Parts: sequence; C-alpha cells; structure tokens
Amino acid sequence: MPRAILLPDTLGANFAAADTLTGTSGPADYDFLVGTWRFTFQARRRDGSFTPAFTGHWVFTQKQTGGQGVLPEDHWRPDDAASTWDAGTWTYRAYNPERKIWEMRGVNTNVGAWQPGLMWTAGKSRLLTEWYGPMLVRFRYFGIQPDKFLWRADATFDRGKTWITDYWTMEVHRVSR
Repeated sequence: MPRAILLPDTLGANFAAADTLTGTSGPADYDFLVGTWRFTFQARRRDGSFTPAFTGHWVFTQKQTGGQGVLPEDHWRPDDAASTWDAGTWTYRAYNPERKIWEMRGVNTNVGAWQPGLMWTAGKSRLLTEWYGPMLVRFRYFGIQPDKFLWRADATFDRGKTWITDYWTMEVHRVSR
C-alpha cells in the first residue's frame, strides 16, 4: 500500500519527547482548531508498510468557562455508517497558565483507557506527546492555514530508543467554523 498523504519530507514529527520540559504555549495557540474538519488518515505498521487510508470528521468546540480557563473538547471519528456518531476518540485540553503548557486527556470509546498528553508551540508548529498505554506518540501539527493543516505522529514502543516515523499521518480540511 503506498503512502496516501503527501508530506513535504519523510522526517516524521521529529522532536525530542523531553521538549515537554522546556516547551511553552499560550492560551490561544489552539484556537485555529475550533470548528468541524474532514480528514484523510493513514497509519503505518511496525514493519514500515502503510495501511489503507480512510476518511473521517473531527469536531472541536470551545467550552464556555466564563473567563475561568480555556477548555477545548474534540471528537475524532472515522466515517463509518455502522457506528454511532459518538463513537471514536474524545479529547479534553486545558491550558495550564502556571506551566504555560497545554495538558490533555483523550479516550477512545473502543478502548476505554485514558491517554495523557502535553501540548506546546514550536515556531509555526504545534507539538504534542501522548501515551497510549506503553506506546508514546509525538505529534506535529504543521502547514497550518485557516482552512487546512497537516498532522503527523511518530511512535515508540521502547520508551524513545527507536521511533517509527509517520506512524500516523493526516491531511485535514475545514468544513465549517
């Protein structure tokens, strides 16, 4: 199966997971995500081969906190007529003003295990590390424009000794704000 999502290089997300110790962000750094998006997603197997790509929708809403913090909620789901709308992955992100970093928790309705993560800004990219059980994933949101962005994620199964680059990749286009 060939690579379905064209990326500018094959470097992967390509940052040190330890950057969570020095990375910083602001409370508005993820505002660009608010809205409804459609995506094309492709995974890579541990042997380096690609799985078939699939499409889906990703919806971000900003919870109204009355000025008492920033709390986006998102719902990521493959297009699957056999599943309910609420199936998929739900993520809650909260800006920590003391640490100047975003903290997050995601949960996939099929797995039921919480996925903790940290998010920050690096130049024009948004970076994220997230644990999926024993697998650590580093994500990069990049090529960010008002109506589209690219997303790539590298995975390690040995606590960062080796990485599978572009383990997950996604091309995302805005449907509505």
